[in-house]
Amino acid sequence: DVKDLAGNNMVSDYSWNFTTGASTTDAANISMTATPSTITTTQTSSIHALITTAPGANVADGTTVSFTISSSIYGSITASATTSSGIATATFTAASVPGTVTITASVAGGLSNTATIVIAAPATGSIVYSGTTASALGIKGTGQTETATLTFAVKDINGNPVIDGTSVSFTMGGPGGGRLPDNGGEYIGDLDATPTTSSVSTNGGNALINLHSGSVAGPVVVSASVTSSNNQTISASSAVISIGGGLPSASHFNLATSRFNLPGLVVSNSQATISAYIADRFGNYNVLTGTSVSFYTEAGAIDASNITDETGITTALFRTQAPDPADVSPTTAETTLIDSLNTTYSLSIPDTTSYRDGWTKVMATVQGEEAFLDENGNGLFDSSYSTTACPTGYTCQCSTGSVTGPASCGSGSRSEGFIDIGEPFIDKNDDSSRDNGQVSGSPFEEFIDVNGNGVYNSPNGVWDGPGCSGTGCLSSKVIWTSITLAFTGNADYCEISPAAFAITNGSSQTFSFMVGDVNTNRLVSGTTIAVSASKGTLTGRTSYTIPDGVPYGPTEISFTLSDPDTDTTTDPSTITVTVSSTEVVTCIVSISGTVQ
Repeated sequence: DVKDLAGNNMVSDYSWNFTTGASTTDAANISMTATPSTITTTQTSSIHALITTAPGANVADGTTVSFTISSSIYGSITASATTSSGIATATFTAASVPGTVTITASVAGGLSNTATIVIAAPATGSIVYSGTTASALGIKGTGQTETATLTFAVKDINGNPVIDGTSVSFTMGGPGGGRLPDNGGEYIGDLDATPTTSSVSTNGGNALINLHSGSVAGPVVVSASVTSSNNQTISASSAVISIGGGLPSASHFNLATSRFNLPGLVVSNSQATISAYIADRFGNYNVLTGTSVSFYTEAGAIDASNITDETGITTALFRTQAPDPADVSPTTAETTLIDSLNTTYSLSIPDTTSYRDGWTKVMATVQGEEAFLDENGNGLFDSSYSTTACPTGYTCQCSTGSVTGPASCGSGSRSEGFIDIGEPFIDKNDDSSRDNGQVSGSPFEEFIDVNGNGVYNSPNGVWDGPGCSGTGCLSSKVIWTSITLAFTGNADYCEISPAAFAITNGSSQTFSFMVGDVNTNRLVSGTTIAVSASKGTLTGRTSYTIPDGVPYGPTEISFTLSDPDTDTTTDPSTITVTVSSTEVVTCIVSISGTVQ
């Protein structure tokens, strides 16, 4: 029996060339099979074309068969093959596009037939967070970067990018934490009724989602998920994106110095590094890079301005030089101190002496917002908050005017409490109010004319900052802060009290010592004080190193001289106090007495 490839009996009157095994007639039929007929992207399938003659015999070996596909977007196929036992075989290689492709086999004379292959997308195998265009965002409306694009790479089980159009779902957890209607104002994707969720389709194996900041600071994490072919959910989360960097807040603005007490009354170019620390109302500093801080000083000289680094810090070099700090009227505390020194050490220091004559103010300014109490915890200043009394020590806006706590507005709601500040000024006499120099004993205090109207403007009774609503409020306020340094000099006062002594057998006496400069301030840090006695035993503070800091009057120490033995011989004794410094002129003072 002679059978075809399918196992069917050949017709009885069919002639066969047993020498070649080929049909003696022309090709009349093409039968096609694809193995397998369903594949996933990038896989292959074998296409078999059986070419037979009209009687059903195989065509001669070596017959050329051409293969084509319906669209090259689905892949590629062997262009042609020759028959062997009537069969020509081609290989189809799928591209990354799913769909149905038609394979056509044809021979000379126009005979052709087709087969189809279904190309399925491979199952999703993984989703990985790739990165973001910004790891920190500024609060909306502050001029900082407000949008970050996050990228997630989605791959199939073969490790290749998934097909374009694969749906990826996103969820966001933000600083609002669900306690605010708009979750703090931040959102992902488009601004719609679902700010914390969104979905996008992949392109080139990547899913991109935009994160937009709101009005509340804090960390944000975006999660992405995709469903695989077996209905398993695969997910990944982004790194933390920080929302912050609002305008610098007066509540988070301060200065520090590498040295407080400098020998400015006797030495020029003694230096200190002044550091400015800035953060927004939430305490975030990480997106304040490039904020400009301006510096001013009452005495000496300082860099005019510098910009903050990525941690909200900048520095300026301060040095001693002309002018010296301004002379100011003494306070009651200073007068009391001078009177006590005069009495204890039999001095005649003028009552007009003020240790603050040696103090100097260094001031820094920056564009920002006034400090306020976030009484409802929503991260915003609310101009209509409560009918309760204004918090003590704070100002509150009323529907008309303002009040200072603990007063109430009287009618209507008050704003949240805030610290109302005027234009920056150098407070030379430390009374927290700006003096024009026209009152005896009050120096003229320079100010920064922010609005250029030629006069000093005091606090305006409304909160100044982004989104403010009070009449005449400023959306960007020049805020300021100061630090006090000291210009001290040589040892003008170097005294021991009492000035003489006679210690009887077995007894003791306590002494006081003071050293101060012309303004009665203590000398520069590192100055040492050493006490010695030629006869007797000293106890108490017999050695001391003066620390750094703003001096509040002179350095005073006390010590005791005792008679250590039981004999009744009276011996002369000298107490010597030696003050030493490498920066200023110091002193040595001695008193004489007896020890029995």
